[in-house]
Amino acid sequence: MLELNKGTQLAGRYSLVRRLGGSGRTEVWLATDRMTKASVALKIAADADGARLRSEWQSGIRLVHPHIVRAFEYHAEPELALYSQQFIDGPDISVLAGSAVPNILGAVGLLLDAVAYLHGRDIVHRDIKGSNVLLDSNGAPYLSDFGTAAAVGAAASATSPVAESPQSLAGEAVSTADDIFALGTLVYELISGRPPWS
Repeated sequence: MLELNKGTQLAGRYSLVRRLGGSGRTEVWLATDRMTKASVALKIAADADGARLRSEWQSGIRLVHPHIVRAFEYHAEPELALYSQQFIDGPDISVLAGSAVPNILGAVGLLLDAVAYLHGRDIVHRDIKGSNVLLDSNGAPYLSDFGTAAAVGAAASATSPVAESPQSLAGEAVSTADDIFALGTLVYELISGRPPWS
């Protein structure tokens, strides 16, 4: 994949500002969209992973909810693929761990509404964990990272161990119960300040 640095220009319109995170297969960067002058988050993958990234973008572009990170445009280049998405300007929900229960439950209630929206469309996120729930400057939560999302009834596949339900570990088909289990784990961790297991 093309070496990414501050100032790297992509897709003829994006200028990279700083790396926000990512895994071995993808990186997420804050960028300035020169066309709109807005800050966006770019999810970037090597060209070999372009089909997977495009599939993730196609799922995300259809989701319109006030507490789900919006996906915008997909671009493919010779060495990489990327899509732009809404930039959320705060930390992830883990910063609330151990704080007052009403503060935690207020954010979780909005997150539950986003998950109910997904389930109403037979979509299971499959990776609900602290790092995938971002908070804006007002403390409102946004569900992000749909890289392992799947339709209800799809064959089970790997996801983050901390978010994986017993049903998924047993190889059962994707179910909305997978997200409910992960939400319970997240709420436990936020209220107690530690995960329910090591």
